Amino acid sequence: MIKKLLLILTSSSIGLLAILLYQPSPLPTISLPPPLNISNIPNILHLTSDMVDVVGGVRGGESLVRYQGDIVTGTLDGYLVGVDPDSLEVKWRVKCPTGYQGRLCRILGLRVVGEELFGVDLGGRLFKFQSGKFEWLFTSDTAGFFNDLVVHQDMVYLTDSYSPKDGKKLSMLQRFYSFNPDGRILSYNITSKQVSVLADTLYIPNGIELHSSNRSLLVSEGSMYRILEIDVKSGETVSVFSRTLGAVDNIRRSNEGGYWLGVSTGRTTSHHLSDLLAQHPRLRYILTLHPLLAPLFSLFPRLLAEQPRFYKVDNTGVISSVVVGDRRVTDTVAFSEVLQVGGSFFVGSPFSNLFRVKLE
Repeated sequence: MIKKLLLILTSSSIGLLAILLYQPSPLPTISLPPPLNISNIPNILHLTSDMVDVVGGVRGGESLVRYQGDIVTGTLDGYLVGVDPDSLEVKWRVKCPTGYQGRLCRILGLRVVGEELFGVDLGGRLFKFQSGKFEWLFTSDTAGFFNDLVVHQDMVYLTDSYSPKDGKKLSMLQRFYSFNPDGRILSYNITSKQVSVLADTLYIPNGIELHSSNRSLLVSEGSMYRILEIDVKSGETVSVFSRTLGAVDNIRRSNEGGYWLGVSTGRTTSHHLSDLLAQHPRLRYILTLHPLLAPLFSLFPRLLAEQPRFYKVDNTGVISSVVVGDRRVTDTVAFSEVLQVGGSFFVGSPFSNLFRVKLE
């Protein structure tokens, strides 16, 4: 009886797979920019263990800021923490309340303006943190994934990586590889509290930074492996500012000019999962069809990831230097953000511990 049932299930699965493979795909073929060859970059530094100091107990610090003398970041388990930049000891830890439908508060973007600390979490919330308390400025029930923010004058610009209008509870990686342009940039007026959509139809917008001209935004369009320059008033795309060495997470200005970029998923060859799925929409459709297939995607970053890296581009988007990590040294396959403090760099990761790099 059991063998017969297994035979029926197997035959049904094969039949369903065959139907899905040969029916017209509802998804288009995607043209990705050619990958960049890292060997052509003149200034490459490989991290060694004597350059790296790991901050214990601070896992998943995606975004980093200097706030009231401390290095402040969020954690995988939903805390906002302050770390002493010299001793690397955790000085304080505040639990962030759960959000919409009980979502864990996972802080993905932080910014300091004067004495005020602003942030966003993946539950679709914009907050201000003062005197050890969270003040919620804006909560969206429909947002898929608030990922980063930048504050300019009385405006907050933030990335909503995807808006799940289809109702499917797919994982972030399934959304990433589906190449569905449903990401947005939202603007929030601090004075009037008005929220509006500045730009839409973006492919997983992630990191966001104000261009040095103060007239445009630099936005990491994750699954298209590029940085877009978007007009801060009209929301129109001005140009492709830079092709990237992978899926760039956050973008932050360098103290010496230019921008530091953290790479969450490397892509320096055309033999990459993104290239395969971009050119084979039927396969992409099957893999992004149902939430039950999400565990497959959770394996891809570790199985297919290149060495983690962060790098610097100049004000025209040209890569000037690359810092390549070693998974045995930094215990991660992905870097998210770089915070420069004097001659040191604090580097965040979506999965692993925060660490400090000394390059001098």
